[in-house]
Amino acid sequence: MASRVVRVGVVAYEMEGRPSGVGRFLEGLLSGLAELAEAEEPARTDLERWSFQLFFKGEPFEHPLFAARDRRGRLLFEPIFDRRPSWRPIAWEQLRLPTLLRAHGAGAVFSPGYSLPLLSDLPGFLTLHDLSFERRPEEFAPRERWRRRLLARWGARRAARVFASSRFGGDELMRLYGLARRRITLLSAAVAPRFAARPADPEGEALALAGLGVRPPYLLWVGTLLPRRPIGWALAALGRERARHPELTLVVAGADRMPGHGVFAEELAASGVADAVVRLPFVPDALLPALYREAELTLYPSAYEGFGLPPLESLAAGTPAVTTPGQALDDLWPGDPYRAPFELEGFCAMVKTALADRRRDAVVTEGQARVATLSWRASAARLLATLAEELPA
Repeated sequence: MASRVVRVGVVAYEMEGRPSGVGRFLEGLLSGLAELAEAEEPARTDLERWSFQLFFKGEPFEHPLFAARDRRGRLLFEPIFDRRPSWRPIAWEQLRLPTLLRAHGAGAVFSPGYSLPLLSDLPGFLTLHDLSFERRPEEFAPRERWRRRLLARWGARRAARVFASSRFGGDELMRLYGLARRRITLLSAAVAPRFAARPADPEGEALALAGLGVRPPYLLWVGTLLPRRPIGWALAALGRERARHPELTLVVAGADRMPGHGVFAEELAASGVADAVVRLPFVPDALLPALYREAELTLYPSAYEGFGLPPLESLAAGTPAVTTPGQALDDLWPGDPYRAPFELEGFCAMVKTALADRRRDAVVTEGQARVATLSWRASAARLLATLAEELPA
């Protein structure tokens, strides 16, 4: 007798508008499910038990994943739009989504980021990528910090299973929230294939980058500006390397979430290299692989990361990354030759070493091979296996 199909309601509003990091994580998982749907038996067998409903708070929009089908022609994902774009995301998730889940017959709910609708009694599956609001409270306003803490703690307590993005993240959940290891499943992010793909139009990409003021040679910073990620170290490294490479610049791409106004501007003004810094608050997704590819190095020092995706994207695109300990790259590549200690002098020294290293091509080749071992298809399969364990037929 065929197993009943379980509708899994997915909290998908992070994919609306300009996708957040959580939105990209969800897109990756959905793309992995789409890959499984095209696979030969037995890889796709488990997928036939599940139907995924994507709940959005705003107006309808188009997305390539909405057309994904399995081999029988069944649509994999059903987008459901609540047409309430003015609602705050958390208010919508907590007050409206439970009603929508009931109305559409959902049998479980999956959240790709940090909170579950607590008024729903459906089996919940929650992803906690990091606990920065616990470990780095100074980076959040008091109201935001406590909102995140309460929702994450309550969600972790009531979830049937909690997903962590890395082994470090899983250890954090056990240490801070007292979760048993059996309740935690590793659901790793992966790098989208477009970062490793050959450029379709190199000249067009170069022109597009030049239009943003980006011209090689440059060091690259990709990621939100936060106190845990000392952008001042990148400025210092640039200042020291300009004596040897006067044409070198630094491209800084990412939103500014430093506490207080003008913190980055003050650091930049005091650095002595302000005229060699290109500031890009936002880079279109289509141009991001080229931005990595044309850089000399990607710089990503951080005191705390649940995962740390930019260095992996950089390696996939063919550019080495100078990182610090505590990121996903630690487990993926314990012997990474460009991992620096988390202190200014050591970081700047590693930037100097990496720029002059004649082995850089070999480092990139090994890094690309290691990044390629991560896949959204494997993570999607793990998601399905976890659902099956908690919701047996």
